[in-house]
Amino acid sequence: MTEQIAYGDAGPNFGSVPKPDHVPDAHVVDFDYRNPEGIEEGVYNALARLKSGPDIVWTPRNGGHWVVTRADDIRWVQENFATFSHEVFNIPRGLTPMIMPPLTVDPPNHARYRAILNPAFTPSKVAGLHDKIRALTVELIEQIKPHGGCEFVSEFARVMPVSIFLGIVDLPIERRAEFVEWAVRWMQAENMETRFRYLGKISAYLRSVLDERAAAPGGDLLSRIVKWRENPRFAKEEEVMGMALLVFFGGLDTVASMMSFITMHLAQHPEDRRRLIAEPDLIERAAEEFLRRHGLSNTGRLILHDVERKGVTMKKDEMILVPIGLSAIDERKHPNPFTVDFDRAELFDDAGQPAHNTFGNGPHKCVGAPLARAEVRIFLEEWLARIPDFRLDPDKPAATHAGSVNGVTTLNLLWDVA
Repeated sequence: MTEQIAYGDAGPNFGSVPKPDHVPDAHVVDFDYRNPEGIEEGVYNALARLKSGPDIVWTPRNGGHWVVTRADDIRWVQENFATFSHEVFNIPRGLTPMIMPPLTVDPPNHARYRAILNPAFTPSKVAGLHDKIRALTVELIEQIKPHGGCEFVSEFARVMPVSIFLGIVDLPIERRAEFVEWAVRWMQAENMETRFRYLGKISAYLRSVLDERAAAPGGDLLSRIVKWRENPRFAKEEEVMGMALLVFFGGLDTVASMMSFITMHLAQHPEDRRRLIAEPDLIERAAEEFLRRHGLSNTGRLILHDVERKGVTMKKDEMILVPIGLSAIDERKHPNPFTVDFDRAELFDDAGQPAHNTFGNGPHKCVGAPLARAEVRIFLEEWLARIPDFRLDPDKPAATHAGSVNGVTTLNLLWDVA
């Protein structure tokens, strides 16, 4: 594995650095992916500003790094792990100074850790969760419905998918709000002191759970992870803790963000709501279009050797940002990319597989994609059946945020109660 970056007492460099000599002036942009200019207009509008320049740009922010802005280049980076290593995946470097297998491990070693997680997210395993997902979804909607409104992010989006995840890892559901707070505070921390305070809370808790599962294993995912200690290839305890941290963070934020973006769109587009209600067989395809439209992750890669593309030379040991949200809104890949179009011709490739990059490509494609798809589809079916007409609260504007995962900060909804 690539040695993890030690950042010393100064911490990761969130500031700006001078432009290296090999970076052409025409490819320099002032872009901070953690707080992009224009974020008040929505995170995807802010990202779209990058499309006005070269396809590959360099920003001095966050220690200086490259950014790919087009779907074909994003896929190229995702699939070429021999050039773009995932073993350092946060920008600035040092932001996450620990291993989180399989996320931070490249092939061929990547496969050994992936084999631990894959069985929890197979299509058959996810199908076995459908009834539980549906029952919980209906219960939550029926609790909210008589109120005539809700703050969707806190009252639903961070309740339903998180509750399902906690069942998969067999963690106490009554601590859901606490776990979500830990994860969000860690991911959105503005300084390293706060970031590491919450990482310490999470790590201490998971370490105690892993030790309990080692003594009395069950059928949950954390019990599978801790069994890695018994594998002949086990090297150090950080592997087990890193896998536990990965599933903890992955289960507590991304699906909530996707559901919130979908619900914001539907609140603003009653014609789409009406069509899905009239044509329920369209929901599966609509779910894929929503996933296409709202790419979430903004991860980094470490460049392992000099490489040239589209008029620039990217040097060994530099970082490059892969913003999936820009792939979603690339008009070269998706005509009228900001438009949610359930009849979009290019939504699937020639093999019938989704053509978007939202879950990634190559060896680091998201392991939880089957579960996310099921949760989104069931949510659409049950919410629209019970609260078919809803709108944004005009007195409480919605807000979005950027960072390692694009998301909705607040989403206040209103509906009429019969």
